[in-house]
Amino acid sequence: MAKKQSSLDRKINEFSRVTFLDENGRPKSAAWLYSFLLAILYALLYIAVFIGAGFLLGRWMPASLLAIPFQYILTAVIGSIPCVALFFVFKQHKAYVVGAYIWLAVLMLLMIPATLLMSDWKEGYGWTDMWMFCIYLFFPAILSIGLGGTSAYLLYRKHVLDEEAKVEAKNRPSYYNT
Repeated sequence: MAKKQSSLDRKINEFSRVTFLDENGRPKSAAWLYSFLLAILYALLYIAVFIGAGFLLGRWMPASLLAIPFQYILTAVIGSIPCVALFFVFKQHKAYVVGAYIWLAVLMLLMIPATLLMSDWKEGYGWTDMWMFCIYLFFPAILSIGLGGTSAYLLYRKHVLDEEAKVEAKNRPSYYNT
C-alpha cells in the first residue's frame, strides 16, 4: 500500500514537475535546473559569509550600529567574488551565473509571503518580526543580489557582444579580413 503524501510534499512535487520536468519526466531545460542548483549554492555561500562577517564585526566593533551596514557590504562584496568568478570557470555555460542570480531574486520574492506568515500578528509583534526579517534577510539579500547580479549581467553582456563581433567579423567579405 502506497504511503499518502503530505500536502507540502505534494506541492513540492508539483512545483518541480511544472518548473523543471516535461510530461515525460525529462528535464525541460538543463539551464533552468543548473542555475537553480547554482542559486541554492550561492544562497548557502551568502549565508555563510553573512554569519562570518557578523562574527568578525562583532569582535571588531562590539555593540555598534555601524557594524550592520558593514556586515551587509562585506556580505555583498565577499560573497559575490566567488559567485561571479564562476563566470570565468564556465567555458560554454556562462548564462548559468546570471540565471542563478535571477533565481535568487525569485526565491527572495517568494520569501516575502513566507515571512508574512511566520510573523506573530496575533500577539502584536508582526511589525517587529517583519523588521527583523528585513534586517537579517531582505536588506543583505537585496544588496548581494544587486551587486553580484549586476556584475554578472555586465560580464555576460560583454561576452555576448564579443561573441557577436567575432561572428560578424567571420561573415565579412575576405577583403575586410586582410
